[in-house]
Amino acid sequence: MHHGYYIPENRTDHQQAQVDLIDEVLQWAEVGLKPATLPTRVVDVGCGIGGSSRHISRKFGSTVKAITLSPYQASRGNELNAEQGLSKKVNLQVADALEMPFEDNSFDLAWSLESGEHMPDKEKFVNELFRVVEPGGRIVVVTWVHRDLEEGEESLTRKEKRILSMINRAYYLPPWCSTNDYVKLFEKNGKR
Repeated sequence: MHHGYYIPENRTDHQQAQVDLIDEVLQWAEVGLKPATLPTRVVDVGCGIGGSSRHISRKFGSTVKAITLSPYQASRGNELNAEQGLSKKVNLQVADALEMPFEDNSFDLAWSLESGEHMPDKEKFVNELFRVVEPGGRIVVVTWVHRDLEEGEESLTRKEKRILSMINRAYYLPPWCSTNDYVKLFEKNGKR
C-alpha cells in the first residue's frame, strides 16, 4: 500500500488515491507523453504485490518484470496478475534490488515507488537502476528522504535524528538520505 494522492482533499477512496499517485508520478516524469517516452520494457523495483506493475502494463501495454524480497508478495502478485489476465505481461519474482538478476540495458523504464527507503546501500541501489536501464531510458524513484542540509550544516539536528531513528525502528528501515544525496548519486552515474 502506498500513500496515495489525495486530491481533492476530501477523497476517501484509498485505492483510487494510490492509482492517482502512480499517474501523477508518471505524468511528472513525462513517461508516455511522447512516443519516445512510451515504456515497453519495465522493471518495478520493490514491487510489493505489483499494483504499480499491473497499472503501468495496462496503461502503456508494457511488459513488466517486478522484484520483491518477499516470496509471499511475489506469489500473491502473480495470482492477481492471473486473475486480471496479465500473466503474459507482468511477472513478479523474488530478487534483491541491490543485485538484480537482469542483463545490462534490459529496460527502458525503471520504476521504484516507496522502496528506496528500504535499501541499505543507496549508492548500490542507484548503480543497479542505471545498470539495468538502457541508455536514454528513464528511472523514476519515489522514496522517503530526510531534508537537505543547509550550507554549513554537517548533519541533521539531534531531534531530527531521534525522530528518524524512531521511524526506522518502527518500519525496520536503514538510514535515509536526502534528495540532494540522491541527485548526486544520479549525477555521478549520468557521467559514466
